Amino acid sequence: MAALMQALRKEHEDMTVLLDLMDRQIAQFQEGAPPDFNLVRGIIGYFLTYPDLYHHPKEDLIAERLRSRAPDQAAGLESLLNGHLDLAYLTRRLATATVDQMVRPDDEPREWFSSLARDFVDSNRRHMAMEEAHFFPLALQVLSDRDWAELDGRFAAGTAESHVRALHDAVLEQVAGE
Repeated sequence: MAALMQALRKEHEDMTVLLDLMDRQIAQFQEGAPPDFNLVRGIIGYFLTYPDLYHHPKEDLIAERLRSRAPDQAAGLESLLNGHLDLAYLTRRLATATVDQMVRPDDEPREWFSSLARDFVDSNRRHMAMEEAHFFPLALQVLSDRDWAELDGRFAAGTAESHVRALHDAVLEQVAGE
């Protein structure tokens, strides 16, 4: 399998770990205990930056190549890829709500914050499941070894992403230890 596709799947696995951690924080909050806001902020911080700066551009490049190789098959991907904008908006809303909840915990109902956090988790999970079920298989079916080699070359080690990836891995290790 192409290195780029392996990287995307690994990133989905990593995001799932963070979403699982967020699930636990939501449950804790719904039970009346305060969540670990440092952990919640770290998770949100990751989702505010990594997907839009590094993950989604990879998917966008694959989609662009798919459009040129199989336009009819790729036509259905637009709504999936436009979902990246919806996820970014939802993440920004949750980031703002988290700060509000930290600063003024009595101003916003717990149910409202929990609902927004749950929507964030569920929306990300649905989006990744759609990519795994439709987008990734289509890309693997349609794109040639040469296509993958060219795409892989665009994301070779030594890019700015490798530095962010190292930071990302360190954060995951720290979070896993908690």
